[in-house]
Amino acid sequence: MRTVALLTLALSCAVVAQTASPMREGNWEFTTKMNMGGMEMPATKSTQCITAAMVKDPQSALPKGPGADCKLIDYTLAGNAATYKMTCTQPAVMTITGQMKYAGTDAYTATATVDASGMTMNLVTDAKRIGDVCTK
Repeated sequence: MRTVALLTLALSCAVVAQTASPMREGNWEFTTKMNMGGMEMPATKSTQCITAAMVKDPQSALPKGPGADCKLIDYTLAGNAATYKMTCTQPAVMTITGQMKYAGTDAYTATATVDASGMTMNLVTDAKRIGDVCTK
């Protein structure tokens, strides 16, 4: 459950950040901290290549494939902050409500609350662009 939520959130933060945001395409690094039931989990790091195609059609970059079905249902960008709501029906039923604060075009901080089948997780993600070239 934790892995699914973190993966979904990491991908969703990257995708939501692109929707009419100042975020640039390139290689991005995400550091996510999770708190569940008062327990702080160790931070996890991941990288993701944000492509021009993903910037053009962010909904297409949401988790899909066997067992993944997520939809961005609300998104508002005002100044350097964005709020969003996302729902997933697979691999677990989840609602993600979050906020992102941009620091220019190459960094942002995101906070999110994930409600997954009655369990609530709070996440904080620090994201930064680490280069033009994406590694595989």
